[in-house]
Amino acid sequence: MTSYQKLCTEFYDIDKPNAPEDALAFYLRYVADVNGPILEPMCGSGRFLIPLLERGFDIDGVDASPHMLQACRNNCIKRGITPVLYEQSIERITLSKQYGLVIIPASSFCLVIEQKDVEESLRRIYALLTPAAKFVVEVELHRQRPSESRPWEGRWVERSDGTKIVLSTLSHYDAKDHLINSINRYDLVKNWQLLETEFEDFNLRYYDLTEFDRLLEAAGFQNRKALKPYTFSATDETDRSVVFECSKH
Repeated sequence: MTSYQKLCTEFYDIDKPNAPEDALAFYLRYVADVNGPILEPMCGSGRFLIPLLERGFDIDGVDASPHMLQACRNNCIKRGITPVLYEQSIERITLSKQYGLVIIPASSFCLVIEQKDVEESLRRIYALLTPAAKFVVEVELHRQRPSESRPWEGRWVERSDGTKIVLSTLSHYDAKDHLINSINRYDLVKNWQLLETEFEDFNLRYYDLTEFDRLLEAAGFQNRKALKPYTFSATDETDRSVVFECSKH
């Protein structure tokens, strides 16, 4: 894969060390009543998975990035916990057991951009669920705007050794397919010296509410609800993302 490599993973871990409190509290409401193990595909470095493990929940993680999975293991070692992690892309996910709940927080599912991969990912998640188990997934909603390119923009984070990781991004929005295509450059800088550079092809797919609902329906999901993040109330036109709750039967 061309995203979530070494410097990107370090930047992400420094920039987003913990899950937002409201989002974590929201997903805790689901895991509290689950019957059976839990799965978080696209778990990254573990900002949702780790606090659930620390609370004693039986949760496994899957991610396509070996760098993110290693960061998750390292973060777990610091906390004295041992995760069960699998290195697989979501559209090819194959595991030996079924789960009472599958969650994909933080709109990570939007990283799957090809239509065939989106459809296959949802089918495979459906197959991993026990009867009546729930699937809870967050996606970004597209906004009415024209296709456009944005100028270079960026920011930086600082490592514990004083080294900075500088992120520069050049993005283009495709209004027809609701895709954001970005080139990300990560520069590792110390004492004004460039030590390392990493380029990343980073893409996101946004959705209409009805579009994503149809995709869930086609995969077999029942009892579909579109919720305002991170509440249990219905979404409205002001929301920029949505959480879908659905079940296998």
